[in-house]
Amino acid sequence: MVVQDILDAVSMPEEIVSSSMHDELFTRLDISIGDLWAQARNGAFWRHVTAHGFDRELYRIMMTQIYHYTRHNSINQAVAAFRAEPEQIGLLRFVYSHAREELGHEKLVLHDLRAVGLLGPDASVDDVPLPATDALIQYLYGVGLREGPVSRLGYSYWAETVYDHISPVLSKARESLGLSDHDMAFFAAHSEIDSKHAMEVQHTIRRSVISREQADAVHRVAVTTLWLTTSLMEQSYTEWARRRSDGSPRESGDGR
Repeated sequence: MVVQDILDAVSMPEEIVSSSMHDELFTRLDISIGDLWAQARNGAFWRHVTAHGFDRELYRIMMTQIYHYTRHNSINQAVAAFRAEPEQIGLLRFVYSHAREELGHEKLVLHDLRAVGLLGPDASVDDVPLPATDALIQYLYGVGLREGPVSRLGYSYWAETVYDHISPVLSKARESLGLSDHDMAFFAAHSEIDSKHAMEVQHTIRRSVISREQADAVHRVAVTTLWLTTSLMEQSYTEWARRRSDGSPRESGDGR
């Protein structure tokens, strides 16, 4: 038996046994996540987009905020490994694999902005993160460094199923701005891989969450990060409305 076969045998059990604690956690997660998305659908951002679609400036602001937090996701996933034990081989394999897969995804956001003329070929994003975006970035680093990869699974749990919820918003972006899959590379790429990732997250939770305290932490991180993300959407709309009232939308696409 080769070394990898041995590692697989000791770290990847053939059957992941269901437990009432995990089933209760998934039920609680799904209820809380559903409630938060319901609140988001009643927010100003969602109501505006579903009624009127995007204009170029609102789309640019939203994509800029996605760029800001996406560029940190690989790193804050990786730093969570510092709080894992060396014996948690399956959990560490998940962390390393997902950190690698997230690496550079912010470049897809830049591609999408450039594809529709909202960012120049040599320009960079110079808008600062909105408060909710900044809070999400810092919170995920804090969770990774203070609590480790088990708690951070709460973020992964809802993030890997996000397209089930935001598809109406993405459809409005396609419709109102005339976007193709090529123009929406960030979302197209993630929608293809996230169904596989969602199963991996559930399996990792079943293997790694071994106490009620850890289950509560996973739920807390899921609720907090999703609330910050939907707040980011609301703040994007508020910033767009403010710029419209000031007469200062930035439509040049030059990145300045």
